[in-house]
Amino acid sequence: MKKICTLVSVFTLVSCSALWAQTPNAGFETWTHSSFPSYDTPDSWSTANSQTAITGVYSCLKSTSVHSGSFAIQLVTKNIGSPINQLVPGVATTGTLPSSATGSITGGVAYALRPDSISGWYKYSPQGGENGFVALYLFGAGGMTDTIAIGSFKTPKVAVGTYMQFSAPLVYRSANAVVNSIWLMSSSNNDGLAASVGSTLFVDDLNLIFNPSSAGITEHAKPVFMLGPNPASDLLLIKNASNTKALFALYDITGRKVAEEKIGNNTNTIALSAIPAGMYIYAITDENNAILKSEKLIIRK
Repeated sequence: MKKICTLVSVFTLVSCSALWAQTPNAGFETWTHSSFPSYDTPDSWSTANSQTAITGVYSCLKSTSVHSGSFAIQLVTKNIGSPINQLVPGVATTGTLPSSATGSITGGVAYALRPDSISGWYKYSPQGGENGFVALYLFGAGGMTDTIAIGSFKTPKVAVGTYMQFSAPLVYRSANAVVNSIWLMSSSNNDGLAASVGSTLFVDDLNLIFNPSSAGITEHAKPVFMLGPNPASDLLLIKNASNTKALFALYDITGRKVAEEKIGNNTNTIALSAIPAGMYIYAITDENNAILKSEKLIIRK
């Protein structure tokens, strides 16, 4: 009987701390290449590639079939042949995958906010009538015994051949403070059903959604910000249609803040000439530090 590889079938999560301000490498634009053997790993994410490299089987691939930017992540359920004869779901996480059958996912990303939902873009090709999934777990100081919220999206059991946007609410279980987060996604489901070789999940442009109305801003008074161009080069224009006092911050893929500017009335200009080309995440926050808008920004020179 075929069985799912124990290296990546354990979806138990354990919290620990790390320093991060945003979802790391949310657009999967940066990858690290290993030459011997040859495979790619998305920066700031863990996959099973390093564990299965000795077999020549790689369940995580760098894809040029994208929603935006240059790359997306492709997760494929594969079979490790004789003498192991195990299935390996394509799995990626911002935690650290276990190295043994009894291990758990550890690590994670330090995080303190309470978003309303997760979103992103996906394509999926199922085999055997199964689902892929994308999930975000928020933890408190008590680690796995202090799960604050879970947001989980399951793909349909039919083929989705072009990128479609998904979203899923974060269901909060506790009022405790959030201190850590772990993203987890897989080409095969984790609900006890058998995985099927060939199920393929593409994911791009992950995002966290914040509802300003939850911070006391009514729907009709919700601030409106328009940014462009994206991709940008030397200048970024921000139109503040509602004249709300706000702060613009730009983060690189390591979570380091590289620019910060107050946003005034009407049109604001952000100088980008001193910032290297690459993929960044911007956040616009109000006077109470609540995030009003956050998306990916590409800078090209």
